[in-house]
Formats: sequence, C-alpha cells, structure tokens
Amino acid sequence: MSEVSLPSLVVIIFGTITFIELAYYYLIYARFSFQRKKPQKSLYQPPVSVVMVAKDAAGVLLKTLPKFLNQQYGDFEVVVVDDNSQDDTKLLILEYQQQYTNLKLVELDTAVTTIRGEKFALSMGIRCASHPFLLVTSPECAPTSTHWLEKMAGNFEGGKQIVLGYSSFEKKNNPFNRLLHFDNLSNAIQYFSLARIHSPYRGDAKNMGFTEQVFTQQRGFAKHNHISYGEEDIFISRAANRNNTGIEYSPDAVTILQRGALHHYWKDHKQGLYYTRRYNTFRNRFLLTSYAIVNLLFYVALAFAIVYSIGNILLIAITAGIAAVRIISQYFVFGFAAKKLNEKQVIPGLILYDLLFALLNPLYFIDAQIRHDRFL
Repeated sequence: MSEVSLPSLVVIIFGTITFIELAYYYLIYARFSFQRKKPQKSLYQPPVSVVMVAKDAAGVLLKTLPKFLNQQYGDFEVVVVDDNSQDDTKLLILEYQQQYTNLKLVELDTAVTTIRGEKFALSMGIRCASHPFLLVTSPECAPTSTHWLEKMAGNFEGGKQIVLGYSSFEKKNNPFNRLLHFDNLSNAIQYFSLARIHSPYRGDAKNMGFTEQVFTQQRGFAKHNHISYGEEDIFISRAANRNNTGIEYSPDAVTILQRGALHHYWKDHKQGLYYTRRYNTFRNRFLLTSYAIVNLLFYVALAFAIVYSIGNILLIAITAGIAAVRIISQYFVFGFAAKKLNEKQVIPGLILYDLLFALLNPLYFIDAQIRHDRFL
C-alpha cells in the first residue's frame, strides 16, 4: 500500500475541515435559513407590558417612544424606568403621559444599589409592570412597524414563555456599518438556529419577551448580579428550553437601533457575549466554539492546500472544487437568512466579511477571557 504524499494529505485535511463546516451549514443553520414562517393562525393578543430602561435618553425617546405607544394592539402598556437621568427624560415621559394613559414611569435612584449594569433597573420595571407577558427593549430602538407588538406577543400562544426577536442597526453606506450588519446577522443565525434545534442559548435585550412567571422562577437576574453585562444572555441560557421558546423574525417585528454603533460600543458588546458564554450549557459552548475554530481552520487549510497543490493539476482541481462547494453553500445558507432578516446588503461581501471575522473572533474571545475583570 503506497504512502499518501504530503500534498495529498493536506488536501484531505482541508476536505475534512470543509465537510465539518458544511455539516454546520446544512444540519444546524439551514434549520433557520430555510424555515418557512407559518402564518399566524389566530389573533392571540395577551395583555403585554413593554419594559425599557432609560438613562439620559430624552433626545432619543422623543423619536422612539411614540412608535412603541402607537402600536396597533389591544391591552398593553409601556413601562419606562428612568435610571437616575440627569437630562429631561422624566419631564418628557410626564408630558407623554398626558396623551397616553398606558405609559408608566418608574423613577429609580441608582444610589440605592450596588448592582452593576441595568439588571436592577430592568427588574424594577418588571416588578412594576401590570401584565404577566413582558417584552423588553431599549429606548434607543424603534420598532419597524405598528404590528411589532402583535407579532412578538403572538408567539406566547400555546404556552410559550420566551420569545426571541431580532434587532439590527440603522443602515449606513460605509464599510464598518456593513461589517456590523454581517456580524449581527451571523449571531442571529446562530441563536435562531440553536433555538430551532431545541437548544436556545441567548436573546437580544433590544427585542425579546418572556412571562413574569418564568422570570420569577429564575429569581430574575439575582443569580448573576455580580456581572455588569449580558444579563439577558445568562437569563435565557438558564430559563429557555426546547418547549418554552419561540422565535420571531418577520420584517414587521424587528427593532432598529437609532444610531450607528460606535466601534467601542460594538467591541464591548461582542466581548461581553464571549465572556457570558461560560454560563451556557456544555452542548452550546461546544457547538459555538467548534464552529469558530472550524471556520478559522477552513481558511488556514485552504491556504496550505493551495501552496502544496501547486504543480499538481489534479490536487488544484480538487482543492478548487472543495472551496467552491463551501463558498456556494455559505452564500446559499447565509443568503436566505439575510433575505429573511432584511440584511441583503451584506451578501456581495459575504466571503470577505467571513474571512475577516474568522481572524478577529478568536482575538476578541481571548481578550474577553484575559481582561474579564471589565465584566465583574
């Protein structure tokens, strides 16, 4: 039996890595990308409280709050927690209360607690909410339609206790904005897909829902009061299961951050997600970490396969074929998801963005573990 030459071995390793990545695409991510959204069978509209925490947010609330208050929905309220604002946030809310009877103000003096982050403020808002079904968002976000509340709350039908929604950034015509949207899309594909295979692990605090019952069962955020970031991710990773979680991604149910995300904001958010990943189940940590490793190894192995195949037409053809199958598959799977989530602007540069994040994500992950004191 003849020995396998080094160039052939490199191509075999490249093919194996690609096969593993294709398994992720078609066995996991395709579960979301190719899912057909079932039409809403009923007009189920449970009484809902929308809760948000505002700190020095008068300027943005002037733009976003009416869009939440003017939702086409039956019984709902909007609870705004004024987290010790120094601007006109309170005065603005009081002014809106003269027009909207379903707007509730909760005043909070942050001096009364040493709990870091927004956990205490959000918990107080939930405690003051009148209804058992809750949707949380940010004052810096605006819903894409007057049917946002209807679409999100409709997922509570059938005993669901958690609803994972999608939130994005304002679209701007610059490279960094497109990078943000690709990263946001990739994250959404992961958490929607894992929820589809009955393994939910995170939610977006700018657009998610849960019942007061499940919040109380988890003792709210009390189990991770020592952490300054990622309360929604840890809460979802502990409270969500295969039976109680629904997802909502229709165009009418998205919230949009009403400002371009600054680099430091995005970087802190991304590293915070990596830090809180340690609170996920072993299965989810394995799936997420393994994909990041395999995605990086694909490009490394591709480079080695090209170098070692030079001069061998057969190996060059095999390498090119393997790479083509993987690239087409990614455009296929990610492209369908991008169309669902109205992120089609990232499709032309998909491979370039993917390569960039394959290199950056491990660096962000390592930095989050080394300098973890930022989140404590």
